[in-house]
Amino acid sequence: MSISTAGDRKNKSILLISTDISFKSSIKEQLLRQGYDVFEASSQGDALAMLDKASAAIVFLDIERMSPIELDIVSYIRTRHNAEVVILTTIKELDDATHALRNGAAFYLVKPVDSGDLIAVLEKLSLRVEQRNDHIELEFRFLSDLMAGSPVMQKALRYAVKIAPTSSTVLVGGESGTGKEFFARIIHRMSNRLSGRFVPMNCGAIPETLFESELFGHKKGSFTGATRDKTGIVEEAHLGTLFLDEVGELSAAAQVKLLRFLQEREFRRVGETVTRTVDVRIIAASNKDLPDRIKQGLFREDLYFRLNVFFIHLPPLRERKETIPNLVRLFVHRNNQLFGKKIKSISKSAEVLLAEYHYPGNIRELENIIEHAVVLAEGDEIGERDLPEFMIRNRLLLPEPSARVQATEEVRPLVEVEREYIIHALKATGNNYTEASKKLGISRSTLWRKIKDFGITAV
Repeated sequence: MSISTAGDRKNKSILLISTDISFKSSIKEQLLRQGYDVFEASSQGDALAMLDKASAAIVFLDIERMSPIELDIVSYIRTRHNAEVVILTTIKELDDATHALRNGAAFYLVKPVDSGDLIAVLEKLSLRVEQRNDHIELEFRFLSDLMAGSPVMQKALRYAVKIAPTSSTVLVGGESGTGKEFFARIIHRMSNRLSGRFVPMNCGAIPETLFESELFGHKKGSFTGATRDKTGIVEEAHLGTLFLDEVGELSAAAQVKLLRFLQEREFRRVGETVTRTVDVRIIAASNKDLPDRIKQGLFREDLYFRLNVFFIHLPPLRERKETIPNLVRLFVHRNNQLFGKKIKSISKSAEVLLAEYHYPGNIRELENIIEHAVVLAEGDEIGERDLPEFMIRNRLLLPEPSARVQATEEVRPLVEVEREYIIHALKATGNNYTEASKKLGISRSTLWRKIKDFGITAV
């Protein structure tokens, strides 16, 4: 049985789960009068089978005579199938209804259900579903425009959006500053966990002795300095996403603790004997080559396989320079708002510098460069002198064309001229890179990069 067959019908589809036949019939009749497609299930198993075949916008779950363990279905439906859940309960099950709200249910209605309350809840949830779908569509369009012109980034975005609705673990790799956390947030915002929290944790910044306490929390008095009960970040991320940044920096002991949690999805706060469970999605990131660290004995292979269910590699900015103009516009807009500026354009010479720069710090460095430029710009245009001095100092300076060059003569590509000047400098200095870089007025690292980019061998 199909619950919905098209996206425009999903918002009008409701799954009703109840063992109470007469009550189920009464509620179904009211829902049908409101123009909804209603499908019924009498058990958790039947309900999940229906949702696996298709989707529903709203699920009504009658918890009367339902065993407590089945209340886990609330968080499962909420995060796996992106449906809003309404609990139907009696006065006797109010505690269970409150527990269901903590697990992601939107509302609860007490039986017998008042028709006015039912209609009010339907209107609120239908609007919420519509707004969420519109938000996801607009955000995807924005991100597509932001990454326009870069096939590799467009591919990464499509992949991220495809895996976002699942609860599968994701590993994001790439150099520092390439936007790994940005992509993790994309996955979260495109997922069924949007209403849950995105909780980041920098694994490289937490001392080994505090890792377990930070991750799982602790009980007051469990160790020196534990002056109160503390909730760990896995609980903070319940029904949301936990982002483990720089996971390759974890110690061997911390890796064991994380692996055990990933396997069992259970944990104990430090100093407690109570076992707790959470529904959380894990996205990990590393600027290290984890397979290489495995060979060196620095990272557990079994943990790597747990994290690497889906893998997204983000190339450095120097390999996707076609995205720079859109990123610049985004950062200019942000900083205009932040500093009350009105930058409208960028001069041609500044554009050339931004296009030619190597960006060892990747997107994070570009963002800092634009902030620097926006702050220093005096008019409504960013000029060359508004950019950081090191960008101007390290560029390859070429002499002006001689007076004998006529305007009618062919203008050669700049890269050809640069390549010739570098070869000339290397010949003149006997391949002494230090001397050659001084004569060219660039740093030794910039010379090395240009030699590599231009494919120049020893001359």
